[in-house]
Amino acid sequence: MSLWGKMKDMVGMWKTIFLLAKKPDDEEFKLISKLTFLGFGLVGGIAYIIHLIFVIVS
Repeated sequence: MSLWGKMKDMVGMWKTIFLLAKKPDDEEFKLISKLTFLGFGLVGGIAYIIHLIFVIVS
């Protein structure tokens, strides 16, 4: 398949994604935001605990 054909296929896939996607309503957006910040906090907390352990050990 040529480069032009691959580009046309990719644009077609993008078009399909944009047609199927919808804008989240306020409630869904708030839920996704809360879960994202909870995940960041959890990962950051775990990293901080691991950092403390390494500081205490060394």
